[in-house]
Amino acid sequence: MSRFRWLLAVVLLVSVLSGCQQAAVPTAIVEYVVVTATPEPSTPTPVVTQAPVSQDPILTLQSGDASQSLTLEQLKGLPVTEGWAGTKSSTGRITPPAYYKGVSVQDLAEMLGAFDATMAVNVVAKDGYSMTMSHDQVVNGTFVTFDPATGDEVVRDSHLTVILAYERDGEPLPTEEDGTLRLYVVGPEKDQVTDGHWSVKWVRQVVVKPAAADWTLHLEGAIVEEMDRGTFESGSAPNCHLGEWADADGNMWAGIPLYYLLGRVDDENKHETAAFNAELAERGYKVDVVAADGYKVTFDSQTLSRNKTVLLAYLMNGQPLEDKHFPLRLVGSSLSKAEMVGAVAQIVLHIDEMEAAPEAAPTEVPSTEGSEAVAPEAAEGTLHVWGKAANPWAIAAADWAQLASVKISAEHPKKGPQDYEGVLLNEILAKCEPEEGVAAVLFTAGDGYTAEVPWDAITACDDCLVTFDGTAFALVMPGMDSGAWVKDVRLIELK
Repeated sequence: MSRFRWLLAVVLLVSVLSGCQQAAVPTAIVEYVVVTATPEPSTPTPVVTQAPVSQDPILTLQSGDASQSLTLEQLKGLPVTEGWAGTKSSTGRITPPAYYKGVSVQDLAEMLGAFDATMAVNVVAKDGYSMTMSHDQVVNGTFVTFDPATGDEVVRDSHLTVILAYERDGEPLPTEEDGTLRLYVVGPEKDQVTDGHWSVKWVRQVVVKPAAADWTLHLEGAIVEEMDRGTFESGSAPNCHLGEWADADGNMWAGIPLYYLLGRVDDENKHETAAFNAELAERGYKVDVVAADGYKVTFDSQTLSRNKTVLLAYLMNGQPLEDKHFPLRLVGSSLSKAEMVGAVAQIVLHIDEMEAAPEAAPTEVPSTEGSEAVAPEAAEGTLHVWGKAANPWAIAAADWAQLASVKISAEHPKKGPQDYEGVLLNEILAKCEPEEGVAAVLFTAGDGYTAEVPWDAITACDDCLVTFDGTAFALVMPGMDSGAWVKDVRLIELK
């Protein structure tokens, strides 16, 4: 039997060598292992060299009752759209342009039928976060763009295209950061930066729906802005500036706290860290909220300063407002019925009518030569920000309620994905006016534990948060090891 097996192996080898001399014929190649040792079985064993590609759908297209699911391979089989895209975060941080490849949202929308000016596109992430784009944005690329070097708004002549990207710089997207698909606004030149709110991560669904009537909101103060519907809706996204209020009838209103909109035009800083000028608001100016028919209510800026109970709402119970209030209505628990202006068209800040700020009397600055600043007392329930800062401050529970909070999902180094709500760490640090030369930030907990993080790592972390549970403050530090996620943090020292 052993001799027979040896002869069989020789015959197979001769057959293979003979085949090498013939013209090549495309065939499926299967590798075999010929076993000659006894007593192994004589049947050749196939060698598996590649895992099968997953065919699970990763994207759903929907328009009315029509829907279609696509796998990644099917998406890659569609016409390719590619280009450069960068983003500007809500804190002003620029992510430089990279080269993205994917499928245009217009092509996806048209797969389910006609796509015209009466329609809009809603792009939905796996956690339910969504962004709506108009037909004009999808087809003509009408987005505000910024200079990658300065962050200033610029006008570009090149055409922009919205895509669902699956590759960045020739490689698949980093799934832990972006997901398999991410929304980007791309252009042909490497100078293309748009608002980061449009760059939705972990996209799972594209919904084509009837477009609501377009509108603009006139904002006027130190500067003027005509805010379009898309910009307002992006600002009211759940992980941005969303504010909600339930009225006495149980209706849920959603929009943006009014003071955020004041911050768009109260000075030249429209949308970066500390855009709302709290110091100017405390000095006092008048704010007019004006309806389309001319009806007007006036507030003092001190009343609105960091007041999250006064919202400019664009949705009630998840739907656009009815005609008498459309597109925007001022609502909130601290307003009277007469102050709840509907059909809001303008917000005017009378900054030019403010009295000049009184000159402060010169004060003697005590000498610190030969001494070091003394750390504040690490009291429970208070967070001190101090060190190399022009405006050290202490945050207590009452102050916390006036700060703008955001919601994020982040990967905890030990607990895995978690949802968090808090105040952006960079906004807290900006309020204390860091001095030049800050190199690191030292965090101290109530039990004396400390963690030091380089200043560059802090400023680069768009999603780093400080949370407060009513008793203690804590850090949420995405992308950093667990040692930086300090619990019961009481002191933040800029060094």
